[in-house]
Amino acid sequence: MQKYIAVVNPRMDDDEISQLIAKDIAGALFSISHENYALASKLIQQVKKLSKQHNRPVSIMQDVSDMTDPLNLEFGMKNGADWIVTDKHDHLKMARGLNKLANVIYKGRDLPKGFRVDSVMADNFLDPDAEVMGKNSGHQIKHLITEHGDQKILDVLMHVVGQAHTVGIAVSDLDLAKALSFRRVKNKIFFMPQDPKLASRAAIYWGVYPVWGGKNLAAALIDSKLAHKKDRIVDARDMKHVSINLLQLS
Repeated sequence: MQKYIAVVNPRMDDDEISQLIAKDIAGALFSISHENYALASKLIQQVKKLSKQHNRPVSIMQDVSDMTDPLNLEFGMKNGADWIVTDKHDHLKMARGLNKLANVIYKGRDLPKGFRVDSVMADNFLDPDAEVMGKNSGHQIKHLITEHGDQKILDVLMHVVGQAHTVGIAVSDLDLAKALSFRRVKNKIFFMPQDPKLASRAAIYWGVYPVWGGKNLAAALIDSKLAHKKDRIVDARDMKHVSINLLQLS
């Protein structure tokens, strides 16, 4: 359940981006050329609009590796980019200065000590979480995930998922979704966060399938075509009341 990321640019029309989303891309990677913020803003809004239309959250990823103006970085973080991608050490400091919770992907394997990033982009990972298609084909992403806070609960949940013969497990906590992704569970990880902004951010994690849609889990999964009526799932959105459910529309 590796994810795939497409390189996009402001010259693409709605049909071209829609075709990529229909191919189940998890992320849209772009960079700003010549500090053209108007075109970059248009592209971000275009991807967001079309992902909503297709009912598929897509991570918006801005590559600032070649930026000459620090405003490039600030622009992306304030205008809806879910991830910042860079190969410059100075950019890492700048991103954390703007937002301590910024989601940063570092390009390369020479990450210096003392720098914290969320993920690394390079080539030839044994088990990558995501891969970039198109002109940057071959670049892969590996997420650096720390251990879950409660390993006993995670172990029990993994056992339930393994024994229940279900199509997937539904969670609402991002750290739990990431921990299950790191463990490479065999079933899909349906991520339904209370904050809809987290849905697109989580789209590029291995095996994680974010969904939008209130409290009605069955309707959200069926509408997004991630599951079907009468499929069995583990509902772990509330870890105090984990259950095995048959999907039905009321």
